[in-house]
Amino acid sequence: MMRLFKNLAKFFEYLNKNVFFLASAQVFSMTAMNINIITTGLAGFIIAPYGWLSTFPLSLQFILTMISTFPCSILMSKYGRKKIFLAGIISISFGGFLMTIALIQRNFNIFCLGSIFLGIGHSSSLFYRYAATETVPKSVQPKAMSLVLSAGLIAAFLGPYIYKMSADLVLNSLYAGSYFLMAIIQLIAAFFIIRIEIPIPPIKKRGGRKTIEIFKNPSMIRGVISAAGGYGIMSYLMTATPLQIINVCKYSISENASIIQWHVIAMFAPSFFTGSLIQRFSVERILVTGILFYLLVVVVAFLANTPDQYLLALFLLGIGWNFLYIGGSSLIVSLTKPEEQGRVQGISDLIIFGTVSISSLSAGLAHYTLGWDKMVIYSLPIMLIIILANMINIKK
Repeated sequence: MMRLFKNLAKFFEYLNKNVFFLASAQVFSMTAMNINIITTGLAGFIIAPYGWLSTFPLSLQFILTMISTFPCSILMSKYGRKKIFLAGIISISFGGFLMTIALIQRNFNIFCLGSIFLGIGHSSSLFYRYAATETVPKSVQPKAMSLVLSAGLIAAFLGPYIYKMSADLVLNSLYAGSYFLMAIIQLIAAFFIIRIEIPIPPIKKRGGRKTIEIFKNPSMIRGVISAAGGYGIMSYLMTATPLQIINVCKYSISENASIIQWHVIAMFAPSFFTGSLIQRFSVERILVTGILFYLLVVVVAFLANTPDQYLLALFLLGIGWNFLYIGGSSLIVSLTKPEEQGRVQGISDLIIFGTVSISSLSAGLAHYTLGWDKMVIYSLPIMLIIILANMINIKK
C-alpha cells in the first residue's frame, strides 16, 4: 500500500494544472461527442431522405474534422492552444443547437449543417492529448496523454445516461432533447480551457526538419498507420453498431446505449495505465497487443447474435483502439520537435481523420447493402495494413 502511495505521489509531482484542466475539459467534450455518436445514425435514419444516408451526417463530421485538423494545428502554433480550443467549444455547441432545431423541423439539410460545425469543433479537441504533453517532463508524456484520454471513462457513463433520459424529452421530436443537452454540456468545457497556460511553441524561420524527412522515419510511419488504421476500424464498426442493434436486431434503445457505453468504457479505462505500460514494455509491444485485440473482435463480431455478444465485440474493439491510438500518438509526439508541432501534428491528424471519415461514410453504406457479417470481414484488409506497417518497422 505504501508503495502505491509513493508511486502516486511521484506521478503527481509531474502532474501540473494544465493536465488537470485539459482532462476536466475532455470529460465534457467527450460526453458531448458520445451523445452525438450514439444518436446521430439513429436520428439521421428518421429524417434522411434515403436509408443509406442515415450515417452521412456522422461521416460529414469526420470529413470536416479531417479538413480542419491541419489549419487548426497551424492556428494553434500561431495564436496558442487556448484561443483555438475555445473556438472549437463554441462551434460544437452551436452545431448541437442547430441539430436540435433540425430534428424539431425534420430538416435533414440543417441537421447536416449542424454536423459540419460539430466536425470543425471536434478537430480542436483532438489536440487536448498533444497539449497535455507540452508542459510535463518527456519521461511522463505518455502518462499525461493517457490521463487526458482517460477522462473519456467518465464520459462513458454520462453520455449514455443523458442519451437515455433525453431521447424523448421533446414531444414528437425523438432525440432533439439529446442534442440540446449535448450543446449545453459542451459549454462547460470552456470553464476549464480558459484556465490553461501553455506557451506558444517557438517558431523558427526554417521550422525544423523537412516534412518529408520526418514522415519517412520508420517509427513515424508505424505511429501514423497504427493510430489511423486503429481509429478507422473502430469508427467503421462502431458507426454501424446502433443500426444493427436497433434496426436489424430490434433491441431496445436501452440495450443500444448499454453496448455503446461499455464500448466507450473499454476505449478509455485502459488510459489510466496505458502510458505506464508503454514505459515498461515499449510502445511496439502495446501496438502489437492492440492488433491482437482487433483480430479477436472480427471473430466475436462475426458470430454475434445476442446483446451480450455484441457488447463483448465492442468492448474488445474499445481496448484495441486505446492501445493503437495512444501508442501511435505517443510515437508521433516523441519524434516531433517543438517547432515542428504545427505541421507534424496537423498532418498526422489529417491522415488519421481522413481514414476515419472514409470508414464512417462506408459503414452506413456497407451495413445497408452488405449486412453486418460481410462488413465485419471487410475490416480485415485495414488490419493487415497495420500488421505490415509494424512488421516492416520491426525489421528495420
